Amino acid sequence: MIFKKEKKVIDLILKHLNTVEECLTTTVETVETYLKGEIPKAKILALKVDGIETQTDFVRYNIRDKLYSGAYLPMIREDIYNVVERIDKVCDAAEACCDFFLDQRPDIPEELKPQFLRVTHESFGILGPLKEAILNYLGEGGKIKLIREKAKQVGIKESDVDKIEWDLTRQIFTTSLDWGHKVHLRLCLDTIVETSDRAEDAADQLELAVIKSRI
Repeated sequence: MIFKKEKKVIDLILKHLNTVEECLTTTVETVETYLKGEIPKAKILALKVDGIETQTDFVRYNIRDKLYSGAYLPMIREDIYNVVERIDKVCDAAEACCDFFLDQRPDIPEELKPQFLRVTHESFGILGPLKEAILNYLGEGGKIKLIREKAKQVGIKESDVDKIEWDLTRQIFTTSLDWGHKVHLRLCLDTIVETSDRAEDAADQLELAVIKSRI
């Protein structure tokens, strides 16, 4: 019975990861569509992101209930849920990004759109190595070296996003735009890079769980 509960938790975490991945992919599509000026279509996609984020919450609640019911040893239940919770915050950040674009309608100059698109792809493309690390952590006899390597890749990708963010911030504030417009674009950039920041937090939490499992 205990093993059945653990398998159910693993199945739910896989579902959670796949749903978060769908959320990030749809968010990228939303931003791309917005930058093309197709606002009605972008609104539809943003609403889709909201719905996907709600799904991830329900899956997370189910994972929590299974852990409460006795899946896994008590000493690692908290670690598993903390990792899931951090992953869920990645999805929350994606939803917040869509909300910013469609609620506040940032006016992004044509010459800056390629850079905004680039940082969007980099920030929201960070889930790949994190997902691999988590799948290894959940697997029987997970390979610690591989988990750490994938977690390290998340950190490297987040640093790449930081570099693009720095360059784009400099571009924004050296334009002839008025100060309020510059600040609004910087806030827009913040909402985009928040996703990669949250992914790095999840990778750090996973590494902590691995360290505790080795004690």
